[in-house]
Order: sequence, then structure tokens, then C-alpha cells
Amino acid sequence: MTMFDRENRLKCLTDLKKGQSGIVFELETDEENILKKLMSVGILPGMLLKVIQTFPSYVFTVGYTQVAVDSEIASAIIVSTN
Repeated sequence: MTMFDRENRLKCLTDLKKGQSGIVFELETDEENILKKLMSVGILPGMLLKVIQTFPSYVFTVGYTQVAVDSEIASAIIVSTN
């Protein structure tokens, strides 16, 4: 993937607006506790997510699960928007 593709297709969850969706591309954090939390609720690469709310916390669906996270955790979720 070129740098141009990465900049235009991949975004942090925090860059998405209410109603937008994307495919989880990667979980970009070195903090094991954040990775475990995300993975335990089904946030894994390849999963489709849809943003429901962006303030005061980020709320989104992944599969049949609705998840709420703070901006620090949301910024670790990298999505492909096409």
C-alpha cells in the first residue's frame, strides 16, 4: 500500500462522523490492556463497524455488539473507509 493510499483510505475511528462506517484495519497500540479490551468485545481486523455517536464518548456497533470507548481507545482503532 502506498503512502497516498494509506492517507486516503485509513483513518482513526476518531476521524469518522456519526453514521459513517468502515472495516477495522488494525489496532494501533502497544498497551496490552487496551488490545485485550478491544479484542474481548469483538473488535478485530476485518470487522465492520458503524459509528453511532462521537460525543461525549465514541459509540459504535461491531457485529451485534454496541461498544462505547473514550477518545484514547478510539484513536487506536484504525479503519479502512474504502
